[in-house]
Amino acid sequence: MRDLAVLGQDPRFGGGALALMDAFVDGARAVGREPELIYAPHPTLVGRRLTIDRIELVRQLRAGRRLVEPLRQARSIWVAATLATNGLAAARSGRRYGCWLAASLEDEWQGRARSLDPLRRLAQTVNEPFLRPLEREVLSGAARVYTISPSSRAAIASAGALDEKAIGILPLPVDVERFAPESAQAWLERLGQPAIAFIGRSDDPRKNVALLLEALPEIRRRVPGARVLLIGRPPAEPLPPGVEALGLLPDAAPVLRTASLFVLPSWQEGFGIVAAEALASGVPVVTTPSGGPEELVRTSRGGRVLSGWDAEELADVVGDLLEDADTLGRMRVAGREYVAREHSHERFRSLLADALRAVDEA
Repeated sequence: MRDLAVLGQDPRFGGGALALMDAFVDGARAVGREPELIYAPHPTLVGRRLTIDRIELVRQLRAGRRLVEPLRQARSIWVAATLATNGLAAARSGRRYGCWLAASLEDEWQGRARSLDPLRRLAQTVNEPFLRPLEREVLSGAARVYTISPSSRAAIASAGALDEKAIGILPLPVDVERFAPESAQAWLERLGQPAIAFIGRSDDPRKNVALLLEALPEIRRRVPGARVLLIGRPPAEPLPPGVEALGLLPDAAPVLRTASLFVLPSWQEGFGIVAAEALASGVPVVTTPSGGPEELVRTSRGGRVLSGWDAEELADVVGDLLEDADTLGRMRVAGREYVAREHSHERFRSLLADALRAVDEA
């Protein structure tokens, strides 16, 4: 019999979903459990592009049916995924289970809507009324529900008609040893030619890198030496002056710590692990009001939150900060201290151990 079945998503998607699943599996193993990740392969990642499973509703229903039996053979069951719909098999297993989720369908759809072509937007509209009941089924059937940030807690409580106070928060852990600041002297010297970092899929419209690139000419007018470093998949369009695409790096930490600022211009983020990694690296963060990152930045006092998605405002905020070494220095210290305290692996493991116990005893 499996000790701990972890129902998740196809890990080949990478990104935030993989970070969440890895954190859960690694944390559970560190507290003495034997987790096993269970998921339905996504058709687009196994070469099956012409299949009925491309329809989201059909894929979730079929996966929910196929994965029930492996879950019934486990001592404990958890859903660790971006969305509750990925946990349908847990809800239909007849067993007690817990959930650790990043977003609601509503938040995910709002983030996607701006980037979808008309055909995919139509598919989302058709799927929506059928997926919402599946989301509620998973949320209402869970013994305990946890999420990754206060903003995602509010969204998930609304989606499942749950008491927000009954939803716990398991903050995504950050490796504060790997993501560590460089010396204060080196950091000050780099302000003469400041780098603005971004980590993520620059070719994904949901990440909204276009906003940063639109603001860059004005930033460079005020701070002529400023440049942008894009870490991750580059955008499809040609890059403007002052932008360097570094691609997928084996380890982003060494480059990230050399940046003077980190900008996260996304339309929506459940948490934004890259923002926490930047703060841990001593790099202040400027973010749009995209959900999780704004709470992280405000609470830590490690950066600035924009009022919206306006390139002029972004250029003004970035320009003001790059010209104010004292303020940047205070943000640098505050952000690092907050993440080291609130998002350490040790704290996550302690909270996770309590959550696992609570579900087992529910």
